[in-house]
Amino acid sequence: MEVLELSAVFFGRGGWGLLSRSYYPDQKAYRNAVYRLRRDGLIVAGGQGGKTPRLALSPAAQENLPVYFDPEKAWNRKWNGIWYMFVYDVPEVDRSYRDVLRRFLKRLRLGCLQQSVWITPHDIRPQFDDLTKGAGVDSFAYLFEAQTVLGLPNRRVVDDAWDFDRLYEIQRHYCKVMETNLSRLSAARHGSEELSALVRLALDAYHGAFIEDPLLPRKLLPDSYQGENVLKIHRRLFVELNSQLQCV
Repeated sequence: MEVLELSAVFFGRGGWGLLSRSYYPDQKAYRNAVYRLRRDGLIVAGGQGGKTPRLALSPAAQENLPVYFDPEKAWNRKWNGIWYMFVYDVPEVDRSYRDVLRRFLKRLRLGCLQQSVWITPHDIRPQFDDLTKGAGVDSFAYLFEAQTVLGLPNRRVVDDAWDFDRLYEIQRHYCKVMETNLSRLSAARHGSEELSALVRLALDAYHGAFIEDPLLPRKLLPDSYQGENVLKIHRRLFVELNSQLQCV
């Protein structure tokens, strides 16, 4: 009976996956995967001897600009009609691993259909491969490709996975505030301290306007989406800021 109970616990915690990655036989692939994950903001430690790795989030690499500084690249991306579904079942005993994994999926801009079902139109097979090699996620998760999700229209999937109502309010607020700031900025000349403060404010506000934006291909964006207006105002604001800074 004790053997049966131990077996149940073992396989309930992804035993086959733990066996397959116990000693990371391909050390080069493991190190490369861990490096790429760290670059994307996920730190992996431990995981040897069949133990669940420890995960932690960190700031993304400083040498890479955040993706929202070039959102048009994401908007213009052609979608092949494939949804990538990341489905996991991490046991309660590994709650810390599960919580950090969930936050990392948000950082990758996946949408949450259900608590353990995440979705994206972007091909995340390379990231899943890195998570498998570097963080042993295959013990708990699967990545599926699907052309439909329960037969729902794509717009319904988008609405269920991402909170575009909240995003609309955030981005509309940005547009309103920054239009006001732009008008005040254009109406008079300002000193270097005021301009430097406004640069920091504008960058922080721009970050806040896009931090929850999944940056989906245009084909999937709701009609009310305000991201492109945010980008236009941001560019106009920095043209004016640059013009005044050169005159200081």
